[in-house]
Amino acid sequence: MLNYSDALDYVFSLGGGIFQPAKFGLEKIRKFLQDIGNPQNQLRFVHITGTKGKGSTAIFLSYILKSLYERVGVYTSPSLINVSERISINGELISPLDFAYYTEKIKVLYTHLPPSDIPTAFETFTIIAFLYFLDRHIDIAILEVGLGGRLDATNVIGNSAVSVITEISYDHQKILGETLSKIAYEKAGIIKPNTPVVVGDVSGEAFEPIEKVSKEVGAPLFVFNKDFGSINVKVYKDFSVFDFVSRVSGRRINGIRIKLRGLHQVINASVAIQTALLVDPNIGDDAIYEGTLNSFWPGRAELISRDPLILLDGAHNDASARALIEFVNLFGRDVVFLFSMLGDKNLSEVSKILSGTASRFIITEVPFSFSRRLNAFKIYEALLPFFNQDKIKIVKNPREAFYYACNSLTSHEILCVTGSLYLAGFVRELNKIFTFSNGLI
Repeated sequence: MLNYSDALDYVFSLGGGIFQPAKFGLEKIRKFLQDIGNPQNQLRFVHITGTKGKGSTAIFLSYILKSLYERVGVYTSPSLINVSERISINGELISPLDFAYYTEKIKVLYTHLPPSDIPTAFETFTIIAFLYFLDRHIDIAILEVGLGGRLDATNVIGNSAVSVITEISYDHQKILGETLSKIAYEKAGIIKPNTPVVVGDVSGEAFEPIEKVSKEVGAPLFVFNKDFGSINVKVYKDFSVFDFVSRVSGRRINGIRIKLRGLHQVINASVAIQTALLVDPNIGDDAIYEGTLNSFWPGRAELISRDPLILLDGAHNDASARALIEFVNLFGRDVVFLFSMLGDKNLSEVSKILSGTASRFIITEVPFSFSRRLNAFKIYEALLPFFNQDKIKIVKNPREAFYYACNSLTSHEILCVTGSLYLAGFVRELNKIFTFSNGLI
């Protein structure tokens, strides 16, 4: 039998990453799932997509639904440190032994396929999740889209209890399209006939395709700031408080408190609450209070040290960078960014946004992602139009860059590690932080 390391090597050797270009479609994964009995058709799902906030929304929802169900599965991507983070039940990650077991099982079946029919790495992760959830008899699975929606491997599910679209902004334009309308059309591909759709902070050009697809398939649409929302919002450095109101459900829940930081997390929590109310309209206020308060999602505005003050955030597109700036300004300190990005992200736009707040930059390179990481000097060149070159330091090795940043930090500064979730995960590992859920494992 494969060990865990060999299993990971095998899955990643299948290639494809999270990308699912239109010319490939979903034929390979659909055919394979059909051959093994379509395990996904025996599961109940909430399906979540969006450019930003889909992972946080999935986590809020999972903590809320734990009060209703004995076993709540969650499938997310990417991972911070450990690939097992992608597949969990009640916050407990799939074990290395189980991951190796399902990989071995699938590998044997793949040997009977022509090479052109073998699913990609991300498709294989998705298949493993389906099989694992089915064998563990979960009550409901929260399924996060990897990329886009219409042609994402997760979209092989036949139906969902609720479809969720969190927020739409520019990301992966080469694959999803150069306009918000085209990107939104790809996201709207997860909408299923007669299945309710919960939409986050989406408007204008991005909202139109969602509304159009929903009408075409008869899917009821529930929109943030129209059908439900948050009022009396107060955002602090360590938590936020708000009242949730829903015209759909006729519910008002006052004084909800969340520890995931930033105004954007209030929106994500509101989307998760409305989704939970559609999954079960009778869910009690106590379950919502407890679930939202206990929700924990590492690498997103995560404060890992107060002396020195160090914040991790995986912001890697324009929308997430703006949300980070809005939050980090609450500290009232000069902001030092330890910054790196992957090559398929909008480096120029993120550099411009961060430069408006930064006191200085320490540029490094994303660890391990050899094929996608950006050279530090390319990041340096992207910053130059927006920032004083004398305030930029290049330290290519991420370990050395982090320790240099810590040693150079003054009492008037905050260090913000950003630009990539992989960089945030690497810094967590350097600090020996391996928690992925709050009180669940």
